[in-house]
Amino acid sequence: MERTMILYHANCPDGFGGAYAAWKKFADTAEYLPVKYGRPVPEDLSGAHLFFVDFCYEKEVMDQIVAEAKSVTVLDHHLGVRAVTESMPEFVFDNNHSGATIAWRYFHPDTPVPALLLFVEDDDIYRFALPDTRAVLAYLIVNPYEFEAWDQLVQQLEDRKGREEFFIKARVYMEYFGLLAKYAASKANLVAFEGYECYFANSHPLITLKSTVAEVLYKEKPPIALVVSAHPEGYGVSIRSDGTVDVAEIARKYGGNGHSASAGFQIPLDVEMPWKIIENENIGD
Repeated sequence: MERTMILYHANCPDGFGGAYAAWKKFADTAEYLPVKYGRPVPEDLSGAHLFFVDFCYEKEVMDQIVAEAKSVTVLDHHLGVRAVTESMPEFVFDNNHSGATIAWRYFHPDTPVPALLLFVEDDDIYRFALPDTRAVLAYLIVNPYEFEAWDQLVQQLEDRKGREEFFIKARVYMEYFGLLAKYAASKANLVAFEGYECYFANSHPLITLKSTVAEVLYKEKPPIALVVSAHPEGYGVSIRSDGTVDVAEIARKYGGNGHSASAGFQIPLDVEMPWKIIENENIGD
């Protein structure tokens, strides 16, 4: 029996949204594997039909995977892997959309994109053109990365009464996480990084909370901000900007990736932080 495997960007609403789109097509007939940069490639991919969603390894790794797999399709939108994506046997690359909506349109070309995934896209590409995007993403924080749970949220947003109940809860969580973000931002320090003086703060690794903290910081001192979270293997560094600096270019210098206003990279435990502290006093003191 032929195997179908969905490899998607781990711990990311956009990556999981793309996996959800695949799940709505394949259900339990496919395997779903969360993957991250810097982690080992999953074993036993040979002979399978592989779909990479919102994620792509470096060229050498992808070429080896292509040589062993039954088929490889990459659905991505990150400029840093555009060349790799477009070298694959089958691909969709679109920097104007996110991985979740690219995947939905690929797997369900005749069905409108669910509202939940449109909100995920609005956040992921840092557009914020839709009302209540921040509230929706705050609510997603407290919901597990489980397909059935997301399916309920999708259905709730398609129902008028359900939508009203959804946003009542979502706005409460947005206010709560906003308070947490302001507290984290109040403990920030001023640092020198890549030719900029900017604020640096620690935060919980939840991507939505990190973005909220960073927004507080770059509004306080434009044009960029750094938010760091600890992981077992090192530190995750999120860079956000007010739109005047392409932080994806900065992230790629350190082996990361992202978009012009929202990007990130990893720092191993044994590597020194690539910035210099200018002031130790917190901005909230």
